[in-house]
Amino acid sequence: MSNQESQQVSPDSTTDPSSSATGEPSKTSFIETPGKGGYSFMEKRKTYNVIVDDEDVTPDNIVDPDFVTMIDTFTHAAFESKQRTKSEVALKAKSTADMGMNVFATTISLDDIHIDHTQNTEEGYIPYDGDLEVAPSAFYLHKKYAVMSYPPEVFVVLKETETVFLFELPCFSYEKNTAEAAAVEEENEFYQYITVGKGKNRKMVVEETQTKQCVLQSRHTLAIRPQKQNASAFASMWDMHDTYAKLANVKPAMEPDEMVLYQSAAPTLLRKKRVVLDKTGHEKKGKIFGEVATMPPFLDAVLITERVLSTTVYSDAQKIFRGLVGTDPLSLDLIYIYTMKPLWTLECDEAANRPIASVSFNPKNEDILAVAHGKYSYAESFKGLVNVWCTKNPCIPERTYHFDDPVTSVAFSDQNPNWLGCGFVNGDVLILDITSYTIKTVAKSKRDTNPCFEPIWALSWRGPDKESQYLMATCQDGRINKFTSTKTHDFICTPMMRISTVEGQMKGMDVPKQCIKADVAITRNPAALCMLWHPRIQHVYLVGTDEGCIHKCSTHYLNQHMDVFRAHSGPVYSLKYSPFMGSLLVSCGADSAIRFWIEGMDEVIMTLNCPSPVFDIAFCPINSTILLSASGNVLSIWDLRRKNHMPCAEYSFPAQVCLTYVKFSSSGQNVFVGDTLGRVHTFHLQDTPIPPFYQKHLLDEAIKNALCTRPQLLRQLDKLKKFKEKYSKQDL
Repeated sequence: MSNQESQQVSPDSTTDPSSSATGEPSKTSFIETPGKGGYSFMEKRKTYNVIVDDEDVTPDNIVDPDFVTMIDTFTHAAFESKQRTKSEVALKAKSTADMGMNVFATTISLDDIHIDHTQNTEEGYIPYDGDLEVAPSAFYLHKKYAVMSYPPEVFVVLKETETVFLFELPCFSYEKNTAEAAAVEEENEFYQYITVGKGKNRKMVVEETQTKQCVLQSRHTLAIRPQKQNASAFASMWDMHDTYAKLANVKPAMEPDEMVLYQSAAPTLLRKKRVVLDKTGHEKKGKIFGEVATMPPFLDAVLITERVLSTTVYSDAQKIFRGLVGTDPLSLDLIYIYTMKPLWTLECDEAANRPIASVSFNPKNEDILAVAHGKYSYAESFKGLVNVWCTKNPCIPERTYHFDDPVTSVAFSDQNPNWLGCGFVNGDVLILDITSYTIKTVAKSKRDTNPCFEPIWALSWRGPDKESQYLMATCQDGRINKFTSTKTHDFICTPMMRISTVEGQMKGMDVPKQCIKADVAITRNPAALCMLWHPRIQHVYLVGTDEGCIHKCSTHYLNQHMDVFRAHSGPVYSLKYSPFMGSLLVSCGADSAIRFWIEGMDEVIMTLNCPSPVFDIAFCPINSTILLSASGNVLSIWDLRRKNHMPCAEYSFPAQVCLTYVKFSSSGQNVFVGDTLGRVHTFHLQDTPIPPFYQKHLLDEAIKNALCTRPQLLRQLDKLKKFKEKYSKQDL
């Protein structure tokens, strides 16, 4: 109100309209309303009413009358004695509480709102069952609407916000006859051409770049207002001082130690939990990353994450490796060229330039393989390293174990897939538990029972069950030992046999006549380089030595072999049985030859010549006539039904690389190759003949075709075949 329309008077005076300065009666008058004795300051305010043009325009009370003001009822916390109740003024002014401004709920048109009545947003909500007082809110709504009703419109206040520049094209000015000015003029001419000139007649497509925003609401989105209760509190400076003083004297409760929770001693005798302090002297809160990074749960989570991330890099290779991308056998453009497609290479910085001495695949999970890095020649000196890889993560090994001595051989247990047997250069043998990220030794040989001090070249598990399983090891000094783990974690070594030098004439391959030996009393034991169990007879095993002989031994006969024949003129590096013909044995050695032997025949059946010493061979598990050989730096693919005088395909590696290991996957489509640089290459073998239905018959025909120029061996083979068929019928 203006000064001309209002006047202030005291409660004891009376306002006269004729007493104004202008002489005209005032439009505003004040009416005094007497109050009761002992009223509060709010009642004093109510003694005045404002009348404009005979209309009561007295402002409403800005204080909620249902709330008890602190000034009306309290003076100081120390002198508070009466009960807190509602004031009489609040009860009197309740009639004026319904006056207020109109408040609405929303401004969004109801036609643009999509309500999904199937969603339940109250799932998992636990209601409060306690008794609550009915308390009003800080303001009053003009009208209480139903839960599912909406007002037609609402007032919205729009305010200017900070400007956000999404795109800015500044204006540049350059001096004429400069390179920058020429570029600007060229751009301006092009802009005029596409906007005003002939360029504006080009074909254009109008496409929307933004979508309409749709507001989604469920039937439980608009919840009812929760119940509330009022509570008044007052705290003076003295109260706060006393409260904080008491809190400072309260000592935190000591948590009990986890190690003594299971003890039955008295609580007074139990030791308190030791508080760990940091460098600043404060109690240590939580764990730092260095501590968390070594915890097995964290490492397991990282392992799974790395496997998932590696699929983004090797997605196409993984599909080929798993057989998801196959070749159509009915295709008309099939060619048999035996292609080796590289998929990935298992390598890491720690294993760089460390030769691969042995590789073992887990029998329960073929995606897991253990790689032993040791010595390739006697002049090399490396520390032992065992990496456990998974084909799902070709980027980094999932387990890494370091040893002081070079590792020469590894082998997974058939009955305990988590056990990994390891042989070392110094003759030690131990069993690792690969479930642990650090070295966890299940059993280790002792010097008082293990007589070996030479390198362990081959390890092989044997046993029908977990309790009676044992580990066989072949040594450089010709010893074949049996290691048995007991319940007391002792690794007992039992000598099974010791290979001796073979003298005189023997069956097998013919070798040049040796020089006359001097009559000197000396005993020499050749090194047992490889070992292979018989596929049908459980107690029979074969051992290849560095003098080129293959010894047939048995666990029932100690310190003597059952049979022996000469297979190569140099060391025997590997022995393999055909998966389709149990009597067909293949050996390879340092004389650059691969020889086929049939059980019951003394002479060699077939010989495959290679350019350099052959360190390993592998039969294809889905095609009986295909095998691989690692000869020097050349990987050769042989197919016996096509030709045996030369390989069907050869793949050469760098000159400084020597291949030491080769193996087929169980699917027969993937090949693993290890070299002296510490790498395991993974290839996919494709463009090969379709596997036949009668695998054994095809292999038998290939062998007979190779013996077409040796009729006497064909007759022996037919007699042996008839004898075996007769022998098998008698067993039935």
